[in-house]
Amino acid sequence: MKKFMICSMMCLMTLISNAQVMTSASVDHLIDSAIKDETGYVRDTHRDAHGNITMMEVYKDQSKRKADTMLKPVCRYEYQYAENGLLASRTKYVWRKEQWQCAARYDYSLENGIYTVSYSRWNKSKACFGQPVSQISYTLLPDESIAGVSVYGRHRGDDALKLEWQALVDSHSDHMNYYITQK
Repeated sequence: MKKFMICSMMCLMTLISNAQVMTSASVDHLIDSAIKDETGYVRDTHRDAHGNITMMEVYKDQSKRKADTMLKPVCRYEYQYAENGLLASRTKYVWRKEQWQCAARYDYSLENGIYTVSYSRWNKSKACFGQPVSQISYTLLPDESIAGVSVYGRHRGDDALKLEWQALVDSHSDHMNYYITQK
């Protein structure tokens, strides 16, 4: 049940956050939208020479008075891009014990009209990422709208990802299409 909930939440979050065929421009727009919607959070973004976001740190504003500014680190994201400008991976770090600790990684790929997002957890004892524990695959139409979604999960002790569920998408919003076509 827990695995199903994680996969379902991951798919829902991906669809809501419009994580389809993401580029630096779509990452930038999503971050701006999220920060405007959330009060009490501050972000610090770092960019490369091409203007792509390479790292973002998020802090919680814990100021008690206007004159005193106290920011508590919450999380950090590091972004890697493929040569064609599409987002290749996003690594998440969380602030624990006064330092950034690796938590998870999302890997993105687009091949033959299928956009795939894989989620891997950080294995602290081995100091590396484990095999992906879940994956979402979007089947894209020629206009890059979504035709179907498939969710895969790995159960404890299994070596292969197994299909959890899939659905056809018969329509999508213009808002979603904005992110898909940003290149």
